[in-house]
Order: sequence, then C-alpha cells, then structure tokens
Amino acid sequence: MKIIAIILAAISLFFGVLFIWGAFGQPFDGSALIIGIIMVIIGIIILAVANHNKKSADKHVTYQVDLPGEVKMTNQNCRQCGGAINPADFKVINGTPTVTCPYCGASYSVTEEPKW
Repeated sequence: MKIIAIILAAISLFFGVLFIWGAFGQPFDGSALIIGIIMVIIGIIILAVANHNKKSADKHVTYQVDLPGEVKMTNQNCRQCGGAINPADFKVINGTPTVTCPYCGASYSVTEEPKW
C-alpha cells in the first residue's frame, strides 16, 4: 500500500511541476498554473499520509530469554500484601524485570540472587 501511495505521489508531483512549468510559456496560462499547484499539493498530502501511517503503526517487541541450565518456577507472593503473583504480572519495563501486584498495586523490580 505504501509503495502505491509513493508512486501516485510521484506521478502527481511530476505532472504538477510540468503544469506549473508549462503555465509560464507563451501565452501565460493561469488555469495550467492552478492545476499544477493543486497536483503538487495532492502529491504532498499523499506523501504525508503514507509517512504518517508508517509511524502510527503499533510495534510489538518480544524478548526471548535464553537461560543457562535448569530453571525452576516457584510460587511468588507480594512483598507488601502477601497476595499470589501470577507469571502474567511480570513485565519488562526499560530493560528491568518488574512485577505489579494485582491486589494492592505494589510495583517493584525483580532481582535474582546468585545461588552459590
């Protein structure tokens, strides 16, 4: 879709410039000047819409962590209220694993202590 928009914008800009250029020949043609300006404006609008759609698209980032050795899951409880914390409550925020308690709303970063 974006490629089609760029092609249409290029065609509109090309012919718009040609109409503007041709308007200043002998004799001066005011209607060609107006058509050229309108075509250039349409080309710029098409480019702006095509670039806006690219920036507004939602981007989904998935982090895949490759852990060394065996990993055991244990039940986790909130440090403040003692409520059970589900794996869905863990999120990576600014590169730091963070957990938010669904019961009291407490939020804290998760650290793993070495096992030795």
